Amino acid sequence: MVELPAVKVCGLTRPEDVRCALEAGADALGFVHYPPSPRHLEAGQAARLARAVPPGVPRVAVVVDGRPSELGAYLEASGLDWVQLCGREEPGEWRGFGAPILRRLAVEEGAERELAAWEGIATGFVLDHPAVAGGGGVGVELERAARLARRVPCLLAGGLDGDNVACCVAAVGPRGVDASSRLECRPGVKDPAAVSAFTHAARAALAELHRKEQR
Repeated sequence: MVELPAVKVCGLTRPEDVRCALEAGADALGFVHYPPSPRHLEAGQAARLARAVPPGVPRVAVVVDGRPSELGAYLEASGLDWVQLCGREEPGEWRGFGAPILRRLAVEEGAERELAAWEGIATGFVLDHPAVAGGGGVGVELERAARLARRVPCLLAGGLDGDNVACCVAAVGPRGVDASSRLECRPGVKDPAAVSAFTHAARAALAELHRKEQR
């Protein structure tokens, strides 16, 4: 069984930001392949960053409206080994895909139907705000997110940073967390202090959640 990461830092575009995220304690890294995004990477750019990631750390290709054949070729060329689907992908097309799938799930009315459609196909879900496909920096409805997190393995996303991740983890109870835009000094460029604050606060909050669940 594939385990979900605890702390994913997404939207990385520079070698120094990859090093910063790893040194801070991230155990999964996200690389955006979506041309409208300021964080977009072509396969060669992603490959140069992926080579700096130690074995066993998921290197996640984050896409919108991806197609299995195109994404399979992108993974082979880039060296990334997970995918995060953030658009209108149809679940049936992804059954049996050759890499672990994270499915973005908009925290809104009807999320349960989307969740049910992807169960057994997605390795886990990323709970995010419905306004944009990702990286919007807007927090989710925590009570609804908590109900979803009780049903499936998930990462909590949406407006997380070092200041709010602990209270959001306590409210939702996710397996892990995912952040991007709140950790930047400008789009595509990470702020090392923000990355460090987020990862350390997230790990402490997840450890506390685990302790409570074991009581």
